[in-house]
Amino acid sequence: MITTAEPTDLDALRLRSEFLEMPGLAITIRQTARLVGIRTERAANMLDALQHEGFLTRDPNGTYHRPSAH
Repeated sequence: MITTAEPTDLDALRLRSEFLEMPGLAITIRQTARLVGIRTERAANMLDALQHEGFLTRDPNGTYHRPSAH
């Protein structure tokens, strides 16, 4: 039996890698869009997904970072 997997989201994988490589990274949606080379809407969706899974947290000012970074 052959099963199919969800396609790998290379943009999200790259963003996750950036946070792992730079533990103190704190970044906004616009900065994320520039860093990864994507539209701000896509950046917002990726950051929200990473926050939802607990990989990132979001400050009241809109900055995303790893939970242990602050």
